[in-house]
Amino acid sequence: MKKLIASLLAAALLAAGLAGCGGAPASSGGAAASGAASVSSGAADAGIAQQIVVARNKDAALVDPTQTSNATDLMTVAWNFEGLVFPANDGTAIEGALAESWDVSEDGLTYTFHLRDGLKFYNGDAVTAEDILYSLNRAIDPEKSIFAGFLTAIAGIECPDDTTVVVTLKAPTPDFLSNFTMPCCAIVQKDSGESGDYKDLVTCGPYYIADWVKDQYMLFKKNPNYYDPSKAVTEEIKVTVVADDSTRLMEFQNGDIDLMMSTPRNNLPQLSADSNYKVEAFDTVTVNYIGFNVEAEAVSSKEVRQALAYATNVDDLIVGANQGYAQRVTTFTDNLDVLRNTGLEGYTHDVEKAKSLLADAGYADGLTLTLSITSGNTTEAQIAAILKEQWAQAGVTLEVTQYDAATLTAMKKNGEYQVGLTNLGRTGPDSALALSFIVYNPITNGMYTGWQNDECESLYLASCSELDVEKRAEMWARMQEIELDEAPLIPTYVNQDVYAMHSNVSGVQYNLFLGILPYTMQKTV
Repeated sequence: MKKLIASLLAAALLAAGLAGCGGAPASSGGAAASGAASVSSGAADAGIAQQIVVARNKDAALVDPTQTSNATDLMTVAWNFEGLVFPANDGTAIEGALAESWDVSEDGLTYTFHLRDGLKFYNGDAVTAEDILYSLNRAIDPEKSIFAGFLTAIAGIECPDDTTVVVTLKAPTPDFLSNFTMPCCAIVQKDSGESGDYKDLVTCGPYYIADWVKDQYMLFKKNPNYYDPSKAVTEEIKVTVVADDSTRLMEFQNGDIDLMMSTPRNNLPQLSADSNYKVEAFDTVTVNYIGFNVEAEAVSSKEVRQALAYATNVDDLIVGANQGYAQRVTTFTDNLDVLRNTGLEGYTHDVEKAKSLLADAGYADGLTLTLSITSGNTTEAQIAAILKEQWAQAGVTLEVTQYDAATLTAMKKNGEYQVGLTNLGRTGPDSALALSFIVYNPITNGMYTGWQNDECESLYLASCSELDVEKRAEMWARMQEIELDEAPLIPTYVNQDVYAMHSNVSGVQYNLFLGILPYTMQKTV
């Protein structure tokens, strides 16, 4: 049990920190919004450059799909690994990847996957039953995979031949197939991942890592043996690491970078107005929250937390801290989620209501709180400044302290804070896996809020085996009502991922759960 909880906690850290993997519908306010999981357009008649240079603000830590622990690693894994199934870019369905099709038994316990013929790794070796069993058994082994806790429904895996995979479940599990799309279930060549060296890890995705100079660049080359050549257009994609926002912008404007990830929000209007560039915004499924440590005396009362929710004008956060590239949410899940309770209106901005609730809680004369944010994060700093001004109108003095990311994460885990900022993005079409971090306390202590609710936990556990779609949706709707009333987290908005690129770059695809994909990305010359 301890190993299971450890796996859950580790994976929860991933989900809670996914900055590029999260969601707002195409109608969100971004000036250059392109819609959910879309593909950027561009000229197709000119020649295609052999290489595209993409810049991001930090390097991947590792590329083992069973150990990916942050959004950067997740994106990297998605470029050069592939599993049996894949979440559709727009988040509405599950598509075949290495598996061409699959069957589900009437009792919901047996999934039979039929693989494509002639599958090969990038080195030319055939994908065999041994490779598949090695990879999937590694994914469900808690000693080797931080995600094993999310695949405990699997009772056994068999490969009667090189093109058939049979997965047996312990009980019918509504979100199994969604969880099976996670990168940890990617197929690698048997024993190739044991050394931990990327050079030894043999993959079968659209690209492979040909060279990696830590904290400088990672070079991806097109997999000559990939089953679908249309998903690998450009020969090479060089992903450079430029940590400083100003330096990254300068290199982009100088032409050293073709596409810039982590584009500073305050530079977006300038870049959007320049015909040499394109700014494209992609919907995500990452919900941002203001979180409270409910065990801290000052915010232990739900009336205080509700008051702060009413004191918050989310529209100001969207415009002031995100340049409009976000959309308000009314519950703890994203606006594209089929489990979202559409009947909830959320908290409206009402200063007088906030004052009344604070008075009821014994703070008629005012309240002083501390908001802890990440040092060097300009968006969080802007949010803090806006909240400080807004909450002051309700009689709340907000003090802001800054810590490096590692220290702040440890503080949240240890309950050493009052108010914080956090976010959560789901990992597949079914959101139950991610949302469990909030409603089922044993996983992440209520997203490090300390919040626990018996009714929510009972409903969550019942929903894990409920196959009736309507009944399951009713359970999740009730959980959202409870959380909104208790307010351990105030849902604010879902942001968009925004990329700046030169006008001759096109074909950029974005997956709601995995971020930017390299498939049809190209530069015309």
